[in-house]
Amino acid sequence: MFTHMSHVFLAAPYTQWMDWSTGELNPCRKNYLQTLRQAFIDRGHAVFNAHQNEQWGRGWLAPEVCTPADFLAVSNADVLCVIVGEPPSPGVMVEIGWASALGVPIVLLQEGDSVPALVAGIGEVTSTTRCRLPEELTEQSLADILTAVEKAAAAQRTPRVTEPVAGYPKTLLPYGYEAAQQPVDHV
Repeated sequence: MFTHMSHVFLAAPYTQWMDWSTGELNPCRKNYLQTLRQAFIDRGHAVFNAHQNEQWGRGWLAPEVCTPADFLAVSNADVLCVIVGEPPSPGVMVEIGWASALGVPIVLLQEGDSVPALVAGIGEVTSTTRCRLPEELTEQSLADILTAVEKAAAAQRTPRVTEPVAGYPKTLLPYGYEAAQQPVDHV
């Protein structure tokens, strides 16, 4: 049994998974997230999940509250376990961006075969594991997800990239930033 408690940020689509007729998360999706969340807790991990924190849709937080709260939680996470969504959830894409910028390891649970290009290449920026999202959580599929997340959480954060990217055509400055030759006087 894994004995080190990790902070797991469990990300998943929110508005895409809402049942707007009830004002709550779709019951099947809610059960899925609850099962996954509880599996992490049962293994001794601390879990941040916005769906749970916002009462599965009944306790929506204002953007000026949930955005900094989610960012702080990603900042303090040992690993981001993310259900990408099909199509990919815009909110999840932001959380993936934060995690990669902070060097937080990511476990991508994909429903479909494709993800946006910047997500497909995220492993070049931070430690990333890609897994197929199982349609239902069986004992074996939960064990596989737990293993992937625990392995990722045990990895060290990826240091910030400071060198030009190999194969990128503009390498005078990192990431192809260009600057004026002479300082520009802003009036």
